[in-house]
Amino acid sequence: MSTRTVPRDTWKTFFESFSRQHHGWLVWLGNGIEGPLESVRSTRDGIEIEAGGSHYRVANPTIVTVTTASDDDTAVDHLEIESGSEKVTMRFRAAINPELVDGK
Repeated sequence: MSTRTVPRDTWKTFFESFSRQHHGWLVWLGNGIEGPLESVRSTRDGIEIEAGGSHYRVANPTIVTVTTASDDDTAVDHLEIESGSEKVTMRFRAAINPELVDGK
């Protein structure tokens, strides 16, 4: 597996692209939310995640990391969002290159 940090000044565009590529994919958040991913957005003071009909907000995030599958650097295994008080991990049911998914 390979892990990289997403630079803070690219969060807005990163999450817009990430949401388009992974919309509808089954995700599990470490806080118990699971279901199809609707969106991930970076706001002025947080990151908002909508999945499985639930809304979750990470206030004042400090770091975002992406870990990809070892055999395919475009296949996201999980995404972590950290703030001073919490770390939220978003895992996918399967790590696969978005271009290989039907309808994408």
